[in-house]
Amino acid sequence: MKIALRKKLACLVVLGGILTVIATGFGGDKEPYKLPDKPKEAAVSTFSEYMNASMSRDYDKMLSLSDDYRFKTERARLNFVKAQGTPIDYRIVSVDDSDPSKIVVSSITKYEDMELPPIKHILAFEEGKYKLQMRNVVVNMIPSSPDYKTVEYEPEKVDDSLEDNFNFSNF
Repeated sequence: MKIALRKKLACLVVLGGILTVIATGFGGDKEPYKLPDKPKEAAVSTFSEYMNASMSRDYDKMLSLSDDYRFKTERARLNFVKAQGTPIDYRIVSVDDSDPSKIVVSSITKYEDMELPPIKHILAFEEGKYKLQMRNVVVNMIPSSPDYKTVEYEPEKVDDSLEDNFNFSNF
């Protein structure tokens, strides 16, 4: 009888230890990532690095500074980035840092043949750094349209048409 109780107690102790490890994140030695002392400056710096990489077509840097939910594969994402036009300049017009974990940078991007209206870019703090959150943005650039230069942000979802169109391209 005593042996059975000891075995049950030992099992409960082991089970309790396992549950403790799981609850504390496998040992609890991992601290949550702390926001930088100057979140606004860090987010703007990341955005500027991304835009400079875009202007110089440094695809590896662009991918490392951003997250893109629209693609299931990195290959399709890379092909999509390569197919985009190359900006020649950009200008930050405002920064909303009311939520330091999700800073919104509004910028105007200039291409050789056009200048886009201000577009809001979200920089989310993830795993110790800010990353540009890519998303579908629709800009009406038809001059005769009554809503010329309006900007719409589509809901976040995997875009199968993007994935399919950029999966096997020769970029």
